[in-house]
Amino acid sequence: MRRIAEALRGDFAIAGRPAWGYGLLCALGICLPLLSGVLLGHPREGAAMALGGYLTVFGDAPGLPYGERTRKLLTTVLMITLGAGLGQLIQPWPWLAVVVVGLVAAAGAYWQVISVPSVLALTLTYFAPPGTGVPVHMAITAAGGLLITALLVVLWPVRRLQPLRAAFEEAGTALADLLVAAGRAPLSDESWEPLRHRAVTTRRDAAMAFSLYRVSPEDDRALERLLTTFNRLFQETVALRVLRGAAVQADLDAGWTEELHTAVEALARALREAVTLGGSAAVPEALDAIARFGGRVAEIRRAAHAGEAPLPPAVLLGQIRRCLDRIGTAVRSMSQQAVEAVEVGPRLPRFHRLRKPVFSPGYHPVRLGLAVTTAMALMLLAHEHYAKWFVVTVIVSIRPAYRDTVDRVTLRVLGTAVGAMGAAAVLAIAPGHLYLVVFIGVCAVLGFAFRGSSYGYWTIFATPLSLMLSDFTMPLDWGAAAARVALTVAGGALALFSARLLWPRGHRARLTGGIVDTLERHAALVRSLIDQDPDVVRSRISSAADAAGRLTESLDRLDKEPGGSAPQRLRDAVTAARRLRDNALALFAVPAPAEESGPTVTVLDMVADRLENVAEAVGTGRPEAPSDDLDRVLDELGAHVDLLATRRLDEVTEGDPDRMTGIRRGIMHAAAAQPTLRGLSAEALRLASLTAPRR
Repeated sequence: MRRIAEALRGDFAIAGRPAWGYGLLCALGICLPLLSGVLLGHPREGAAMALGGYLTVFGDAPGLPYGERTRKLLTTVLMITLGAGLGQLIQPWPWLAVVVVGLVAAAGAYWQVISVPSVLALTLTYFAPPGTGVPVHMAITAAGGLLITALLVVLWPVRRLQPLRAAFEEAGTALADLLVAAGRAPLSDESWEPLRHRAVTTRRDAAMAFSLYRVSPEDDRALERLLTTFNRLFQETVALRVLRGAAVQADLDAGWTEELHTAVEALARALREAVTLGGSAAVPEALDAIARFGGRVAEIRRAAHAGEAPLPPAVLLGQIRRCLDRIGTAVRSMSQQAVEAVEVGPRLPRFHRLRKPVFSPGYHPVRLGLAVTTAMALMLLAHEHYAKWFVVTVIVSIRPAYRDTVDRVTLRVLGTAVGAMGAAAVLAIAPGHLYLVVFIGVCAVLGFAFRGSSYGYWTIFATPLSLMLSDFTMPLDWGAAAARVALTVAGGALALFSARLLWPRGHRARLTGGIVDTLERHAALVRSLIDQDPDVVRSRISSAADAAGRLTESLDRLDKEPGGSAPQRLRDAVTAARRLRDNALALFAVPAPAEESGPTVTVLDMVADRLENVAEAVGTGRPEAPSDDLDRVLDELGAHVDLLATRRLDEVTEGDPDRMTGIRRGIMHAAAAQPTLRGLSAEALRLASLTAPRR
């Protein structure tokens, strides 16, 4: 019960400002047909048209660019029209309807094009009283869908760039927040991880948004450069955090941290200005702040050359300065691109060619199909008009995850109680279709306004709409409202029983493949750092992150199994893998190993071997290979850095301190690489320990 209460509390949390304009548009598209039907004396046809509009907007995705969104809406209109026609065709044959509705529900879960709205259209039409002919009813349903589609996309010429601008602004703002966090006193992982995750997610969303616009070849290349700049900023920001965390542990004057914080804050302001206002006025101030930080680093380096400060930490600060220079260059580049802007002419939106159909794997389609078939069969004996409340509850409640099904049933029952009792109260106080139209409009405004900011409120206000629209011409009193709530509760109970009874076991055993894949891809990432080929390293970082993401999804599914619980050690392993990738990005920012760089290559090889050995042990069940002496090699790296520092100080004493020599190149790598290699090795060993087979 505590877990359910916590889930409900999260569902009713409001994230962001409700979309009142979107809610009003949706309410207008639903209420216009209702009001027209009532005033013209055809309430049944008006309700059918309004139901077509509601089911269409039920499948809407407001955040998509207009081309993709229009295609999705039109596809939904087509599918609900076909569903409504099929529902009327099978009305004379109840047992055939049991099989057809169950099969269509399973097909909708298996193939995303046949979505929930089309299954609802089929079910609601089957249970509706016989009325107009099949072609006429399909035409009315399609008209409602096309009306609301037109209302939602009518502002396309004016607002066609809004998703593009929003994606650009969100990605840039998320990177600015991450940059500020990287330059401050080290944050805990609990504080850093949400910022990092938001930066990753918004960059991916920006890439998706950019790909859905029709632009000229020159502007297309400009968008690619912009995405490349986003990626470079993210990588350098993560590297900055790791390097700063290593530098603060050194025995140096703490004044450099204030200079760094000032420079990072100035860079973040310039980045926010670029993505929100399209300006570059703050860039000079940011570059000046970087120059001041560089001056402080130069002072510390001179003190180290004079023997007044340790040399390796001073060299590490030099690497931080170079990292900050690259961030400044990226911010300046982004501000210039923002000022120039990418022009998207007022042409039709880009419609990509049809993609390969996406099918959902797993047992969910079978589970949903069997549950809906059972619900239809139970209601067959009582072919009452209200029986659809029972069947619809089963259709919309059963989710791929058992715990999500529990949450959905709870919200569904609450929403039905609010809608049914609220409508009954309205009609008891002021009977008549016009007052019911007003009540439906209020529910539509509130439900669709909260759709993107609170799932709980969206469910509470939007759940009753489809059933109130399908029952628009039916009498509604307190007894009918109570019957609807009772049928909804019964449908929720069947959904829970079906999900619990038909839920597959053994998902824990399928974690092995995800663990092996995560280990192998992180081993490949570590090995790619030896040659530091930029394209290869970035590709390996992306593939390692994807593998860790798939493992996290598997753990989430295991958590949502009946009685399931993902092992905490594997959650910790995912965290260790993320830290490993962060250290890999920091090492990638360090100059490549030189002849004088010491055992860097040996350390990387040994770390990769350790991960591959554990992956083989997990996959085959055989014992792990004997561990190598990684700690000894890391100690040798520390001694090598000390030796290079001594030789470098001798060079400075004998000649020009600014001349690039082999020893200087070697300590530039080794002094900056040592803390990141230690961090990378520690996280790799932690990852291996957490995922190794338990004896």
